[in-house]
Amino acid sequence: MGERRLFPASVVDELPYCVEGIAKGLHFVYGWILTLEGEVSSDVTHRALDRAFSYYPKSTCILVNNYPSYKRWFRYCWEHTAVRGKDIVDEVTLSDPDFTIEKAVDYYVHNHVSLSIDISSHIPLKVLLIRTPQRTFFSFIMHHSLSDGMGSFCFIQKFIECYEDIFYQREPADHHSPRFEDISLPPIPFRWNYFSPRRIRPYLSYNDLFRKEPPMRLYPHTFPEDYGTFVAGVRPVPPQHLEAMGRTARKNQATINDYLLATTFQTAKTWSRAWAGQSERIYITVPMNLRAPEDCTLSNILSSANVSLRADIIGNKETLLPLIREEMNTLARNDIAQTMVSLSCLLKPVPLALRKLLLKYAIPGFSPTLLLSNLGVLSPNPSHQDEHGFHYLGPARICNIHLIPNAGTWPDLLVSTYNKQLAVTIAVVSSCFSQEETERFLNCFVSTLME
Repeated sequence: MGERRLFPASVVDELPYCVEGIAKGLHFVYGWILTLEGEVSSDVTHRALDRAFSYYPKSTCILVNNYPSYKRWFRYCWEHTAVRGKDIVDEVTLSDPDFTIEKAVDYYVHNHVSLSIDISSHIPLKVLLIRTPQRTFFSFIMHHSLSDGMGSFCFIQKFIECYEDIFYQREPADHHSPRFEDISLPPIPFRWNYFSPRRIRPYLSYNDLFRKEPPMRLYPHTFPEDYGTFVAGVRPVPPQHLEAMGRTARKNQATINDYLLATTFQTAKTWSRAWAGQSERIYITVPMNLRAPEDCTLSNILSSANVSLRADIIGNKETLLPLIREEMNTLARNDIAQTMVSLSCLLKPVPLALRKLLLKYAIPGFSPTLLLSNLGVLSPNPSHQDEHGFHYLGPARICNIHLIPNAGTWPDLLVSTYNKQLAVTIAVVSSCFSQEETERFLNCFVSTLME
């Protein structure tokens, strides 16, 4: 590893970093928090991270702009480093015996600036261990340029596998070589078929609607210039309500995602009725995973699409679910998510300075009402779980898992399920919602979810 290793950064890896550079106060980091009961070894953690790094060399890269050629005007590159696991782990010991996941999220919020990552000087991953008398809170803090949510969870699964191999002195299941070629994924090459009428016409119509009917806001003021501080919250949903959601969705030939979208539309309408008109259109951005089922790379193989409805047609879930299913089918039929990420190839020949300028003026114009992500069912270690459905990290039981998303000037709602327990988290900036407003909005969403 003596020679210098430079790898082209994907254009979708560059975007979060570019936005950070022009939107001061926004940090595109997100945090996985695993709540553990039982022994967690610092030494094994360090060694397991080292082994996981060898599977995922992108996790020990920094983003630089020093190609030895004119390329540096147009592209960033990932530079591999020799960082070790012990270099990125920070441990905190607290005496509070009643330290809960809500307090762990508060700790993450209050320390968000120090936990954020400048990927031009630090690898895009930090690990925080908060030890309390009853539990250990194991946080993986990642920059969005490293990976999307599903790819980062694959890293956590590999880390847990490495941890148990070391802890139980097992021979690793595979003997691999680092896949350095994965660092630049996805490449997104230019292809003429991206501009075929079948793709472009519906995509232009889709974007034109956003211009003709701007999104309703969840706050009664203009787009903020000062983003303020990071705000987040978390709420659990009892298992019986998850079962009820499934029954209602099946009854209406819909999915759990459709049910969550219906709840989000209802919550947005209820929340903003004091200042928003009934004819205004609510836009919910839905991330869409473009990964193949077997793809476990650390990369941003992700796109999104806006599902939109006017506030005056939003009623109960029975009337909403067919409308949402129709909208989702239209987005899928027109391949909107794939077209959006494919067209990012047009940014490759744009100089970085001009790209940042374009993004600066584009961000306010393309801000949705809110964003909703559903990570589905999380299975961190299916090879080691008990009869109650809890998974393990060595001898430590994983009680629950939460992902705290990065924040924008619109609320970012995220839903995940672990061991039949559904959890809702929210992240936003204080110029949009205060901490008190965030808690009220989250309560409104969860109560609407359980109606």
